[in-house]
Amino acid sequence: MKLLITFFNRICILLLIPTLAWSQTKDEFSNKTLANVEVQAFEKKRNPLRSPDAIVLLDSSKLQVGNALSFLPALNSQAGIRMEERSPGSYRLAIRGSSLRAPFGVRNVKIYWNQMSFTDAGNNSYFSLLDPEQFQQLVVSKGPSGGLYGAGTGGVLLLSSQAYQAPSVQHQELFHSLGGYKQSWDIHLGKPSSSHRFYTSFWQQNGYRDQSAMKKQWFSYEWNKSFGTTGAINLIAYYGDLAYQTPGGLTLKQYQENPIQARPAAGINKGAIEQMATFKLKSYFVGAHVSNAWNANWAWDAIHAIQVNSIENPTIRNYEFREEPNLNNRGVIHYKQAAGKGQFTWDLGYEFQIGQFDSRTYGNRKGVKDTLQFEQNTRVQQGGIFTQLEYDGIKNWAFTLAGSYNKLWTEYQSSEGIFSPRLAIIRRIGANQNIVAKIAHGFSPPSIAEIRPSTNVINRSLRAEKGWNYELSYRGWSPATQLTWDLSLYQFNLDETIVLRRAADGADFYDNVGKTTQQGMELSLQWTATPFLQVLSATTWQNFRFTDYSSSGKSFNGNFLTGTSPFQQSLLLSWKLLPGLSWNQQFLMTDYLYLNDANTDVLPSSRVWNSKISYRKNGVKYSWELWLAADNIGDEKYSAGPDLNAVGARYYNASPGRNFSGGLKLSFF
Repeated sequence: MKLLITFFNRICILLLIPTLAWSQTKDEFSNKTLANVEVQAFEKKRNPLRSPDAIVLLDSSKLQVGNALSFLPALNSQAGIRMEERSPGSYRLAIRGSSLRAPFGVRNVKIYWNQMSFTDAGNNSYFSLLDPEQFQQLVVSKGPSGGLYGAGTGGVLLLSSQAYQAPSVQHQELFHSLGGYKQSWDIHLGKPSSSHRFYTSFWQQNGYRDQSAMKKQWFSYEWNKSFGTTGAINLIAYYGDLAYQTPGGLTLKQYQENPIQARPAAGINKGAIEQMATFKLKSYFVGAHVSNAWNANWAWDAIHAIQVNSIENPTIRNYEFREEPNLNNRGVIHYKQAAGKGQFTWDLGYEFQIGQFDSRTYGNRKGVKDTLQFEQNTRVQQGGIFTQLEYDGIKNWAFTLAGSYNKLWTEYQSSEGIFSPRLAIIRRIGANQNIVAKIAHGFSPPSIAEIRPSTNVINRSLRAEKGWNYELSYRGWSPATQLTWDLSLYQFNLDETIVLRRAADGADFYDNVGKTTQQGMELSLQWTATPFLQVLSATTWQNFRFTDYSSSGKSFNGNFLTGTSPFQQSLLLSWKLLPGLSWNQQFLMTDYLYLNDANTDVLPSSRVWNSKISYRKNGVKYSWELWLAADNIGDEKYSAGPDLNAVGARYYNASPGRNFSGGLKLSFF
């Protein structure tokens, strides 16, 4: 460790010496703080410190805090958020809760790109397709949204790409010590009233473990057109081709003896390598967002999108093909009227999604499909209407009242609908401090993968999760100390909790298990210590427990919710050392978590230290940036994405040890 620290210190010194000769003016952090930043969320331009909801803002600099291969470093630097990596390309996401419903992929978290739904009608989001460098901003809303972004209890991600950037061409080459290579092209054309953006990338990596290579190809096109001062259209089209091998979970003994091995054969089940276990996805998307204002009081938004996902998935057990075309439609009417010294606003809208989910399951004969075992063709529809009223006409007070009625239709189950309200009260304390009290109801229907799991047995009795979230927040900004804080306490009482279970052959299925009580506290601090040093700290405490859960005659009441760590700490130090030279130091500590519902098996705590140093040189016609990143500098042995409730205690997916990456980014104007 001492040798490694000395190595990094010498790199810094070598970079500092020539920089001193180039300029005597140092880079500083922008004076723009959260006190005067606005984000688009819940149909409004909102300030995160004065928002009635728990909102996290990640700009482009924070999204690329690491090597920009995934959103994992950026999201894990925030309180209440945990992104897990089972292997390259295979991610799970938990916002204020466990990812127990998602053995892989992202479920129960709604994702929107420029207000267009990236989440399909079956409540699946193929988040692995996206690159952090595509986006200017990511807004995370934690907890139930009251249905303004569809049914769900796991939070919302709102991705925004830049509406306009002056004509430019940006190219990046990236190399990884694990055998990875990535290149990307980002081309901006046009003018503010009509702009075009082409983004394409190719990423290939061998992976840390056997049978964990991945490859991703992406192409997207965006068109933004404004009509006078009141109207605009945003068009997005993309094609993504993703394939990643799935090495499978290991037992504790296998993990300790050889963590890089893929899951070996066991009993009648062959190994991951022998079966060529791989997840392959081709995704197509076309969407348009049209907005216009009729006058000073009335405006509207209309969103239409088509998404087609084709999946090929040889696993240890079988070989599956899926075709999933989806249609999404959303419309909102906005009203704004001055009311005394404050303002009254009203939003009324709807969202509807329909998808056809066709699946064919074959036997897997060493990576080649065998005889047809099962075929299912399913149509899923879900939709809702929502409304929101906000009043800001009483001194130092603001009120939000919202609600939605959401419903899911499938041929397997009787449709289940429910009304979800949301109430928030804001009390301002001076110019820069706010106390927020909020009550919100959440309703999360099962995804198509939970109704139709890999056991190939349709679960006609699976019901939606539903519950009430109570939250109190204290947020503020001190101009004197340049300190921004956000302290939130909440309790989410969830009924009909959906949990993952495993059959004897390892297939997953899902059950409602009664009730859970989820208590949490989050503290986020952002401190500009000097003009050249910014400190971001995110602390998460979680006490999530089963309160009414019995299975096979055993009571799990009082047990910790599987896969949820009681404590997480992130610390990010961002240095602006000299002109163009920056250095990020990120420390992530995750406490122990239970790997099964019985709480008999525990994943130990982990401490991961990442670092990135970069130098940027700006010219009149071009600029370039050279950077070097080191991840897991302490060579911690840990599993960032364990398999929960795994049969045979095969929980462990080893994460990479110490690894390095570097890149060169060129921009032409």
